[in-house]
Amino acid sequence: MHKMQVLYPVPADADAFLAYYEAHHLPLARRLPGLRAERHVQPSMLSPGTPVFLIWEGIFDDRKAMFAALKSEIGQAVANDVPNYSPAGATMLHYPLEGNAP
Repeated sequence: MHKMQVLYPVPADADAFLAYYEAHHLPLARRLPGLRAERHVQPSMLSPGTPVFLIWEGIFDDRKAMFAALKSEIGQAVANDVPNYSPAGATMLHYPLEGNAP
């Protein structure tokens, strides 16, 4: 299994971000080909540093499936939608899941 994470910075208008994200962006992201599971959370910071407002996690069978999803028509639509609710963009990470990692 392979996990992709998207970390969003604190927006100027949190309510507007969440309203658009939940009504428009999440339904689009959930259509990514090969997406096995996904979730999003609003974390609390434990240490100083750049605050993260929201994290999205997606699970794919493997790295190849994740990159295929990102290159797909839906993947491009998901990427093109980000400026509509997060003008500052997002940070994307990915890594293989080992053992029983969630």
